[in-house]
Amino acid sequence: MNYENKKLEKFRPPDILLILGTDASGKNYVANFIADTVEKAGFEIEKRDGGFSKEPSDVVSSEDKSWFSLIKEKMFLATFNLTKFMVMPLMAFLIKKDLKNFRKSDLTTIVISNTPLRILSFYLGHKFDNIDQIKIPDYMDDALKSIARIGAKTIILDIDDTVRKKRIAIRLESGKADYFDLYMAEDAVRSERIENFLVWIGKKYLNAIVIENNDLNETELFDRISEAFKEFEKNEISA
Repeated sequence: MNYENKKLEKFRPPDILLILGTDASGKNYVANFIADTVEKAGFEIEKRDGGFSKEPSDVVSSEDKSWFSLIKEKMFLATFNLTKFMVMPLMAFLIKKDLKNFRKSDLTTIVISNTPLRILSFYLGHKFDNIDQIKIPDYMDDALKSIARIGAKTIILDIDDTVRKKRIAIRLESGKADYFDLYMAEDAVRSERIENFLVWIGKKYLNAIVIENNDLNETELFDRISEAFKEFEKNEISA
């Protein structure tokens, strides 16, 4: 990557950046791209996978999941209809626990996905047909609002279903598709609904900026991320 003409000195990431998206949205690719670019701009970074309080890790790809992670995915999907009544209170508890255990780093922190938020959007996508129907209980509303208090800025990666299916097909060919990949590839309407509900959560509670990540090239991705960072700065000044 060579972005001298893009003025890397103006590529200023927020202290805490959360990247959200559904399966095959490109979260890890974008996180690694931002990390590499941020380092070229002179910032030190750390990555955390799945939550704010997770230990720093050198996450490279979601395609390299452990057998234990795959078993947990399979069990979750197999038992979802029986256990879904627990999702809302459990995810609220996990969000609060994650934030309670979070300690801000001196480094720029990139949080790749947030497991409770992803599971919450998955649950909402099975319970409601459209955004107007969504009802969030007070305890979950409070938990979601508490995320903004740590000062994290959020980018949500939104993709077309055709792009999702194409990426998952490539993973299938290489033997790296996981159970959530297969589930999201099964039903386009359901998958789009889950994604739309994740975007709704991000916009309503996290003041998130949405990036359409339909096979952007590096220059396009750099431009979209730069615009998002500038928007974060502008919102911070006007707050």
